[in-house]
Amino acid sequence: MKANVHPTKEHVLTSARIIVERYLSLHGEQAYTYRPYIMGGLYRRADYRYHADLQTLLPEAALGSFSYLWATWHASGESTLRFALIPYGPVRIFVNGSLCAKSDIFSERWRSKVIFDLPMQAGINDIVLECENTSGGFGGEFGTWVGKLDYYFLTPDQLMEGVWYSEPEREQLPQIDRTTLSLLSYRNRATPSAVDGFSLSEIYPDASPEMVATVVTSVTLPSACQCRVETNAPLTIDGQASRPSMHLGAGTHQLVARASIKEPLFLTLWDEERGEPLPLINPLLGKESPYRILVAGPFEEADEDIAIQFTKPFMSGDGDAFWRLEGRDTYLRISNDNERFGHWNYPLGVTLYGLVEMERLFTSIDGSLSQRIHALLLAHIQKSIDTYEYALWDKETLGGATAVHHLMTSLDSLDDCGSFAATVLEVARDHHLVGYEHLMAVVGQYISEVQPRLADGTFYRTGLMHEFHENTLWADDLYMSVPFLCRYAAYTGDQRHLADAVRQFDGFFSLLFMEETSLMSHVYDFERSIATGIPWGRGNGWVLFSLSELLLVMDEEHPDRQRMLERFRRLSAGFLPLQDAEGMFHQVLDMSTSYQESSCTAMFAAACSRAVQHGWFVEPQPYRDAIARAIEGLLSHAIDEEGRVLGVCRGSEFSCSRHYYAEELLPRIDDTHGIGIILLAFAEYLRLF
Repeated sequence: MKANVHPTKEHVLTSARIIVERYLSLHGEQAYTYRPYIMGGLYRRADYRYHADLQTLLPEAALGSFSYLWATWHASGESTLRFALIPYGPVRIFVNGSLCAKSDIFSERWRSKVIFDLPMQAGINDIVLECENTSGGFGGEFGTWVGKLDYYFLTPDQLMEGVWYSEPEREQLPQIDRTTLSLLSYRNRATPSAVDGFSLSEIYPDASPEMVATVVTSVTLPSACQCRVETNAPLTIDGQASRPSMHLGAGTHQLVARASIKEPLFLTLWDEERGEPLPLINPLLGKESPYRILVAGPFEEADEDIAIQFTKPFMSGDGDAFWRLEGRDTYLRISNDNERFGHWNYPLGVTLYGLVEMERLFTSIDGSLSQRIHALLLAHIQKSIDTYEYALWDKETLGGATAVHHLMTSLDSLDDCGSFAATVLEVARDHHLVGYEHLMAVVGQYISEVQPRLADGTFYRTGLMHEFHENTLWADDLYMSVPFLCRYAAYTGDQRHLADAVRQFDGFFSLLFMEETSLMSHVYDFERSIATGIPWGRGNGWVLFSLSELLLVMDEEHPDRQRMLERFRRLSAGFLPLQDAEGMFHQVLDMSTSYQESSCTAMFAAACSRAVQHGWFVEPQPYRDAIARAIEGLLSHAIDEEGRVLGVCRGSEFSCSRHYYAEELLPRIDDTHGIGIILLAFAEYLRLF
């Protein structure tokens, strides 16, 4: 064992700072993406896959004819895309013109899912499915290989999410390239009409004659000019009532009309000096978009004007509604295309938890950095709060698969909600979040009343979109539930949630704790009535850290506290002899040939630092020394000079084989399973000084 080392406060602060600075520079506040969306045809359904029943979509297609489904995928670098296909008939898959995969007679007959890893090049990739019409079927389902994985395709013109499907072709195309594909006719390749005026009745065909709509557009001027305004509806420009002739300065100006739905809206601004019309530009989709206006409605004429905002649904004469575009069944849709900002998922819950502790830590050391962290936390979490109502509307209205809040709109597991919601409650302690209460109630109600449980009340996994997890119990789920339950008990004043947290440890330990090693098995599989017997590093880390979360909020006199404390001590003792000479713990804790894994090392350091601070160990010195070695190991092995976090296992499935964990679940750089917990480990270690 390496001689005892005690990393200095300055060294730890320096490393924490470079991790935080890197994260802020890469994942600061970013906008969401707005795109047109046309209802119907070929679209993603509630299972997050595209459904192309071409015998329904193309009923006139002759047997033996072909339809070509064309989509694009943007890759940041050379990589593979895991792609699922459920064929209804023969399907061949081409990527950038090359045949990469195809169905077979077995998958076609049984309509069974087959999974391919499609090669992607950096930039835009063309993905084409050649579908043959047969008596057995025509088309298929395709896209994500696992439920709720929120990837989606863009149409070949990059204007919207979706897939073009061609009119039937009698013969197979001789080659699959952009030139050949562009010659085909596509059924759902819609663009707004080029006729004069905007047909609001096409957007709202069932609106009564007296109904009105709010129309928003913009003009951008390179320099100031005198404009002539021609319109048949009341109009404001930058909030002021328009006049027949107006002087407008350089820059972008917002135009808002309140127009009758029963007749076309005419709206033109002329540059009086040049005698030319100024192009109307959609304020969200930009000048390249063929869609020039945003439309809200229908409203009664006497209704008050709505506030112009593009984040939440509004109440219309048809109930909850969102912005529409020119053309029938054409909607404005929100997507979160950012890598991390604004997303809600469990690893980001841990990441933001680490950042909030960094904000608190740096408040007295570097006020500027602390304020920047504060701003990011507020922006990220507030964006998640603000778009939840829209996401529910999107799921209900546009087909079932959202590109915002894809987890909370398809909530079926603790992974979907608990970790991030716990961080929201943590951040709300000393940050001003607006409107988070409803989301917390949704999560609280799900965990307390909906999440599946065994007969004794222990959480387990069943009924998930991710079928592989069916009928299992995971050590991970203690972190996905207990930190939230602890905070929710304080938030609501209802101590039943704290009792539920205790109940979970009782149930999980009864099924997963391995007495001979004082470690936790990763998963219990009820299909085979076995615990897997693999002490996965991060799985054990989740348990130890979650126990520390519970012990922090349990009163000394709580009747269950001593039992929880003994479990913490036993699991800590199981970890202790498995630390290697460099201070690190391994991917499989008792398999020294498996790789050094950073997140479980950080979880041990964070949880045991709390234990030393609060006097939970009978003999703290061995743990104090082990904590110091773990922090030194993280400083040496888990962080590079650019602030990248190294050696973090990716998100896992489970296996009864150690080799799956050691050889297939390989580490990644800057994985969010590790960034936050390393920051938390640093914060807790520094509290020992």
